[in-house]
Amino acid sequence: MKRITLLLAIFFLLSFFVFSADFGLLLDQRLEAENGLSDNRLITYTPALAPWFSWDGGEGVSVYLSGLFSYRYYNYNGDLSGNDWTFVPELSRLVKDGGIFIPEISRFAINYRINEKMTLEAGRVAYDDALGFVASGLFDGICFETDVPLGTITARLFYTGFLYKETGKIIMTDYDVKKYSEEWDYDFSTGYFTSRRALAAVRWDIPAGETSLFSAELLAQFDLNGEDEKLNSQYFEVLYEFYPGISHMMRVSVGALVETMQNNDGDFGAAFGFLAKVKTDLPTSLSDWIGLTVKFTSGAVGDKFNSFIPLSSVSQGMIFANTNAGLALVSADYSLMITESLFAECSFSYYIRTYDDPYEDGRLYGGEIWASIGWQPLEDIRATLGGGVFFPGMGNIYPDNSDAMWKITAGLTLSF
Repeated sequence: MKRITLLLAIFFLLSFFVFSADFGLLLDQRLEAENGLSDNRLITYTPALAPWFSWDGGEGVSVYLSGLFSYRYYNYNGDLSGNDWTFVPELSRLVKDGGIFIPEISRFAINYRINEKMTLEAGRVAYDDALGFVASGLFDGICFETDVPLGTITARLFYTGFLYKETGKIIMTDYDVKKYSEEWDYDFSTGYFTSRRALAAVRWDIPAGETSLFSAELLAQFDLNGEDEKLNSQYFEVLYEFYPGISHMMRVSVGALVETMQNNDGDFGAAFGFLAKVKTDLPTSLSDWIGLTVKFTSGAVGDKFNSFIPLSSVSQGMIFANTNAGLALVSADYSLMITESLFAECSFSYYIRTYDDPYEDGRLYGGEIWASIGWQPLEDIRATLGGGVFFPGMGNIYPDNSDAMWKITAGLTLSF
């Protein structure tokens, strides 16, 4: 309760600075329908309100803050035991009570431009690591950026313990799983916040003319939960992006990472991963492009090579829910701008486990097809519709559940 009180106090104190600020309201409506491996149906409806304020105080100071107030309703037609949705911690409550109201501080930040080369930002800010493998989303903390003779250096220090658990998705250990699975019953002392961890990151971006960029980033994650089961981890990433040829129609990205980790017993482990991505505009009269992505992270091998463990548990597919821990994927994407207000995308992804599981045979999860269309007739109105199918029968991990899993999503966002 003390933590949420502190956050609300900060939120309202900052609001006094915005008496001359711009402000607005986003109204978001989202509907999802899906079935799982057990062929049970789940419908989720989430209306949300997001008020926002911004203020430019001059002399390099600006403030932005926003809230998010959502109501999540689930309709489920199956038994909660023994199906692929048992990991949704709110589901049992939602099936029983019909829905739940979730208040969040979405994003707030104070930005101070120290001089032409240095910027300082503090608050709840968006962050992705160089490869997009380790951490993704909103984090509380500070960010310092400075231009140097050879590129830009950015230093960040974040804390996760004030985030709502469904937003943060910090799930690295069995303790984190237990904490994430706690039912939240409008008591902020339990079941609301995510695992308490600190993240420090330093990134150096080095441009090479107008056609390439080299990035190197060092991250260190510290377990602050105070439990016997601890996991600290470090990550070193490199990424090289370039445009071959003179037309700049094609963009190529290649990167790699090494992770080291230690538990409370002093045991040491290591993991690695790599990324390759190609995106190119098509030489047609249409505004379209295609892309190919390959991702790989190592699984457990012997005593010293562990499965890669990210800080943020981000699903790697729209239907396929696994994270990139011990996973390889190949994805082909196509995007088309039909008109200035209408655009469409489609993709096919295939997922492979990179280690042997003693409890499951095979390494092939299967493939997923996804397509979506978006329409934005006005700047303040955006509608989206998407759908896809995951085929476990294309793999060999789920031999007894070869029926396809499907999902349909629809969304409408209005800005006032």
